[in-house]
Amino acid sequence: MEASKRRPTYQVIDGDNVSIQILPDIYRKALKFVPENGDIVQTTFPRCGSHWVQQIIQLILNKGESAKTFAELAKRAPFIEFSGELSNSSPRLIRTHLPLGKIQFNDKAKYVYVARNPWDCCLSMFHFLRELPGLNFEDGLFDDCVDSFIEGTTGSGDWFQHVLSGYKLKDQPNVFFVTYEELKANTADVVLRLAFFLGEEYGLMLQKDRQVFHSVLEKCSFSYMKSFMKTDTNEIMKLFVNNPSVETQSDKPVEVKIVRRGNVGDWKGHFTDENIAKIRAKIEDAFKGVDVMSLWKDV
Repeated sequence: MEASKRRPTYQVIDGDNVSIQILPDIYRKALKFVPENGDIVQTTFPRCGSHWVQQIIQLILNKGESAKTFAELAKRAPFIEFSGELSNSSPRLIRTHLPLGKIQFNDKAKYVYVARNPWDCCLSMFHFLRELPGLNFEDGLFDDCVDSFIEGTTGSGDWFQHVLSGYKLKDQPNVFFVTYEELKANTADVVLRLAFFLGEEYGLMLQKDRQVFHSVLEKCSFSYMKSFMKTDTNEIMKLFVNNPSVETQSDKPVEVKIVRRGNVGDWKGHFTDENIAKIRAKIEDAFKGVDVMSLWKDV
C-alpha cells in the first residue's frame, strides 16, 4: 500500500486554498480592496522574488537608501491579505500574493507583477514550507511538495492560474510585468525600466545620478540583502500572522531564509523525471492556447 502523502496545513476560504496564517475576514476584505490613484501594488506568487523586487522599489523611491532590517522593509509594504493594514507612505506601497486577476483593478494605480519559473519556485517553496511553524510540513518530502504545488494545496493557491492571470494583463499600461529570470540576467536594465514605470522622475534620477544608480544595484544584490534580511520564525509569525488560532511564538525560534541562493536552474538537481513529467502535464492542461512558458524557454 502506498504511504499516505503529506501536505502543508492550509484552510479553504470561499473555495480558495489559503494559508492558515490568514484570517478569513481579512482575506475577504483584501479581495474587495480598491487601490487609490498612485498606489504601487506588487503582486507575486510566494517564492518568486517578492522581497527582492520590493527592495528595488523602495531603493528607487528612497534614492538608494535601504531599510535597515527585514521588519522595516516588510512594514513599509504590508501584505493586505495577511495584515489588513496599509502603509502611510506616499506613494503607498502595497503587496499581495493574490493573483493579479483576482484583486481589484484601478487604471490609475501601478501594478508590478513578478513571475518565476515553476521549477525553481517549487523548490524554493519546499525549503520555505519546511521552515514555517504550524504547517506540519517540517519533515515533508520534496515529492510531497511537488504534488502539493501542482494541486494548489501549499496554502498559496495555484501557481499556474496565478501566472496566467498576470500574463494576460502584462500589456496593460499600468502593469509592469517582469520575470525573476530576466531581473537576474539583466538587473540594471530592469531596474531602470522599473524606475521609469514608477515615475519619469525616478528614471531620470537614475540616469543622471550614477552614484544613486550604483547604490540601488549594490543594495539589491543577494549578498547585500542577505546581510539585513535576517529573521526567524517568531518575527515572521509576528509580522504576518493575525490568526489567533495559530501559535506565533516559540521558545526555540529558528532562522528563516528570506533570501536563499537566488540562482536560476537550481531545480535541475532535485526534480526526478516523474516530477518533471507531472509538472509538464499540468502546464499543458493549465496553459492551453496561451504561450506562457515562452517566458522560460531557456530555463
